[in-house]
Amino acid sequence: MKRIFTAIDISDEARWQVSDYITDLRAEFPNVRIGWDKPEKLHLTLKFLGDIDQVQLHNLTEAVNETAKQISDFKLKISKTGAFPSKKNARVLWLGIEDEKRSLQGLNKILEVECEGKGFAGEKRNFKAHLTIARLREPQNSKELIEKHLQNDFESGEFSVSEVVVYQSLLQKTGSVYAKVSGFKFQVENKRLIPGT
Repeated sequence: MKRIFTAIDISDEARWQVSDYITDLRAEFPNVRIGWDKPEKLHLTLKFLGDIDQVQLHNLTEAVNETAKQISDFKLKISKTGAFPSKKNARVLWLGIEDEKRSLQGLNKILEVECEGKGFAGEKRNFKAHLTIARLREPQNSKELIEKHLQNDFESGEFSVSEVVVYQSLLQKTGSVYAKVSGFKFQVENKRLIPGT
């Protein structure tokens, strides 16, 4: 069994902008127990599958490939700050996504349809694109950090998205690392026409 998820990678420039933001917060709150995401692990999750076998992985890659055939390249920005599940009970800190044309939303919708067609359960929660930057180990002792994060302004440069990636999460002694299983470039020339258009 392999622990699998699908995702969008962010640009190197955006990655280092986020990394600098994390470094500044860490320096300001050195005594808060928190798991900060490493720069190389930053990504935008589309669908988390969890533990799946080789046959399911094959079906998933087919679904992702079919999804990529229906999408053209688009642009995003990382913008705004937030926390899950709420400001009062924050356990995860995140940065939001500026997606004026709702391209990421559309990509997620197509991926969900293709995955359901391959036997995967549909996601019950509404899709909210975000970049996880930290997990709070002691939320009750992190109030000042949470407040500072939520008051901050953050905006990355605009970057282009052209691929959906299938990742495997590997658990190691130092924590998890993400290994790329496969990537599928968007193929606008194969975009499926919507009936009635």
